[in-house]
Amino acid sequence: MSRYLRVLVIVIGFPLSGFAQFVDRGEYVEVSKGVKLCSDATLDTSNRVLDPENRFWRVTSKARANGTQTVDAFILESSYDRKSGETMIEERQYDDNYATLFKRAQEYKGVLLMVSPRDGRVEATVEICGKKK
Repeated sequence: MSRYLRVLVIVIGFPLSGFAQFVDRGEYVEVSKGVKLCSDATLDTSNRVLDPENRFWRVTSKARANGTQTVDAFILESSYDRKSGETMIEERQYDDNYATLFKRAQEYKGVLLMVSPRDGRVEATVEICGKKK
């Protein structure tokens, strides 16, 4: 009985990060639904948004037949509460339900390129949030 309990504890205690969150599907990568991806500010070549390190995306769909997945885009903003004098960091959604393709950044392990399905342009360079190189 104690052997069974040890196995149960090991399985329950196994971190979710141990499961595959990126699966290669030919030229593209499928990212698990619900994964939060942060901009890799050191590699992101997109200069359209100030403070790229404050952007992140949440994958909201499984891969479709054409390889695209739906993501919601967020930005972290600080807001000042005049009554309390506290500054808080809040996430604000600035785009939702748009399709993108994911490709591996060949030179960097765990880094993905978000690619526009319309014109093949790289929209952002991302990795799983909280992951340190």
